[in-house]
Amino acid sequence: MKEKDMTNFEPYSNFNLKRYEKTFLKKICHFIKEPAIIGGLNGGVSGAIAAFLAVYGYIALPGFGPIIVMGVGVALSVGVITGIAIGSIIGIIVGTIFGFAGDFICRNN
Repeated sequence: MKEKDMTNFEPYSNFNLKRYEKTFLKKICHFIKEPAIIGGLNGGVSGAIAAFLAVYGYIALPGFGPIIVMGVGVALSVGVITGIAIGSIIGIIVGTIFGFAGDFICRNN
């Protein structure tokens, strides 16, 4: 026999946490994909330009000296790889922040 003022603490059976996680991850991947690719491409190009300029002495890159001594080919490839890594990371961070900000703004309107 139940009391009238008692709260029923039975779990709600239609709540599916895994479904929510999948849709949440799909939203995040949708927000991150394009900025990460754009950031990687931008970082690769700027890394190659920076490595090229460092090899010929127009700019100084701290910690890049031993790589410059190895030659232009090595410096360019290392510059491109480093630029892609840094650009992708920044693209992921920016994409995540703006993705959540856009989602938050759309919910509040």
